[in-house]
Order: sequence, then structure tokens, then C-alpha cells
Amino acid sequence: MTPKEAEAHDYYYTTPPEEFYQEYGDEIDDTANWNIDDFGNVVYESDWVFVMYFKHMDIEKKLVGSQEGFMTALDEYDPSNLIAEKLEIISGKEWLNKQ
Repeated sequence: MTPKEAEAHDYYYTTPPEEFYQEYGDEIDDTANWNIDDFGNVVYESDWVFVMYFKHMDIEKKLVGSQEGFMTALDEYDPSNLIAEKLEIISGKEWLNKQ
């Protein structure tokens, strides 16, 4: 393979077609979900946010959730697995400022 052929192959395999750029747009916003907790709920400044740890098998699983997320976590992981000593309750405003 000549250097010119190698360059053509490299371009063909590494350059996406123009349709790719049209389909996804010029920019993708990575910060679109900055106010979403681990359960998909939107957190507002007036909410309370629970930073909770559950015993899950042999590990501690950290979850961050609003009031609805906290109730979902209790249903999913069982209240007896909640590590109450590590439970933190902070304001939504404080949590959003950290994001």
C-alpha cells in the first residue's frame, strides 16, 4: 500500500460522514442534567436532598435523591440496609450550588 492509499484509508475510517454532524447538531450540552438526582427527579432550591448510603451485598452504595428518590431507595434497597449514621440531609439550594 502506498502512503497516498494509506492516507485515503485513514481518512475513510476516521472521518464520520456529514450526516453525522447534521443528525446530532453542532453542540451537545453535557450539563443538561445538572439538576437531576440519581432517580431522575428534578431538584429545586426549595427541596431537601438526601445523601444516603445502603449496604448492598458487600459494598456501600451511595445515592443522592430528593424526597421522592429517598422513598424509592427505601423501597428498592430495604430500610434495614440504610446506614443511618452516614445519612445527610441538605437543602436543594446547597446541593445545586455544588453541581
